[in-house]
Amino acid sequence: MRVLQVLGSLASLLAATQAVNVPYDPSPFPATGYITAATVNNASDILSGGTITINGVTVVVPRNLLVNTPSLTAVAWSELFKPDGTIDLPLWPEVNWEAAMYANYIGGQHVAGIIYIFQEVGNANAGFITSIDYEKGEFRVSGSIGDATSVGRFGKVHGDWPLWSADTESPSVQASTGFPVCLPRADPAVEDDPLCPKKNRPLDSNGQPLTGFTFDPPPVAEGRPDPNLFAPLMVGDFIIYSGTTVPDGDDTIIAAYSIEANLGLYTAHGTT
Repeated sequence: MRVLQVLGSLASLLAATQAVNVPYDPSPFPATGYITAATVNNASDILSGGTITINGVTVVVPRNLLVNTPSLTAVAWSELFKPDGTIDLPLWPEVNWEAAMYANYIGGQHVAGIIYIFQEVGNANAGFITSIDYEKGEFRVSGSIGDATSVGRFGKVHGDWPLWSADTESPSVQASTGFPVCLPRADPAVEDDPLCPKKNRPLDSNGQPLTGFTFDPPPVAEGRPDPNLFAPLMVGDFIIYSGTTVPDGDDTIIAAYSIEANLGLYTAHGTT
């Protein structure tokens, strides 16, 4: 009986708590959770606002608000929707999508100020590159398949999901030391990629690609590694990556927007 009384009191307390209004208006409202619904006021208006619902709370997305994807900023809210106004997130709603936001409770409603949108907490993983398909611009990490970019800065262009690409201005595909790396657009054994040349992964005495070296100071001699160009990823490299699972025909693929290769690539002292 005492247990029932306690539970009854708890239920009454919850009911009373739910009935209490927010004591301060305006007041801050930070929130993180699964996206269960989203709307856009006018899909043909690039700066249109709308609503987003997370954790059962509907939040107003004001006009002109630019949201953040994992590697890109300044994405218009309307860009996340199809022309008919339905949400256009890869594999939605089969795959969970989440949002983190900073909003305010004002005038009896929640209004967003900053929104971050991502899929399943970033899909972070790590492993060795076990194979590379240069024709498709894809690679496998311990059996899982992915591509390095969707806009062509770090490899071949994969243009179906440009909002979930790598950061092309501040490289998010890089070595542990921050030097940008890439996936060659052609098989180096057949044709060298001038923007991702094989000379930027010199071989050791056993014919294996070096995982660490320092570039020569300028001027760069013919045939020597060039710090002005990216260094190619190769089979056997260990990487940490994050990406978005997107459709790929009848299958899915991870579109990697962040890759950190376990490589120690350094520019010469006194250079950048």
